[in-house]
Amino acid sequence: MALDGEPVKPETYEGDSITVEGVQDNQVTGEEGRFTATGCGLWAQLPPLAPGAHALRIHGQSGDLSVDVDYVLTVGASSA
Repeated sequence: MALDGEPVKPETYEGDSITVEGVQDNQVTGEEGRFTATGCGLWAQLPPLAPGAHALRIHGQSGDLSVDVDYVLTVGASSA
């Protein structure tokens, strides 16, 4: 992960057991009802950003799962 070309180190969250309630044809199970899953992943907290455009790149892979996205974040001037 990088913000404006500078690395951002994510924190690993090992996870907890969570209960998910799905509706019919949901993208996770395709079925309606409750099921138990594990909530886990990588999380990053960005610093306050100055007004203007910022580039956030998220790239990673684990097994067969991969992600590669680029975001352009536009921060407006504070009205305070």
